[in-house]
Amino acid sequence: MKKAMLFAVALLFSVGVNAATLNLTGIGSSGASQSVDVNNNSTVLAGGTVGESSSWSSGFDLTSDTDTAVKVEWSFNPFTALDSAVLVFSEITGPSGGYTGSTQYFNITGDFSFTAFLTAGVYYAVDIIDATSSILKYDVSVSAVPVPAALFLFAPALLGLLGMRRKTAVAA
Repeated sequence: MKKAMLFAVALLFSVGVNAATLNLTGIGSSGASQSVDVNNNSTVLAGGTVGESSSWSSGFDLTSDTDTAVKVEWSFNPFTALDSAVLVFSEITGPSGGYTGSTQYFNITGDFSFTAFLTAGVYYAVDIIDATSSILKYDVSVSAVPVPAALFLFAPALLGLLGMRRKTAVAA
């Protein structure tokens, strides 16, 4: 009976694991176009183009419905057209709000990716500022890192093995 109950609980945990729903909003750009292509999924995609301008910036707001780890990737085509830029990842005060004290700055000259942890209901800025380049296309991708269902099956299995070990120790 205990094994059947343990299996049922493990099954409920494994079925209940879902990736977070992310929402990305373009908040404006200078010297570049900006668009959000895929939104309200566990992966959101955006991008834009830079024309003749030598200096440009582009900003996005990011939110999540659950606490989750995310991978943020910026890519530039052609790769050599980006002279320099500063990527900013920060918790912000609200939609299109100002940066808070937990701001991360990354100086880049090409494709770049990093991981971060989002808290549900908190707004984050995913911006590129002070960028200099010739004509190029840029893309930003944010994807939730789901917790594998196997993780929730591992804990009950481990507890079962510990229980068997204890039963063997008591019998000896």
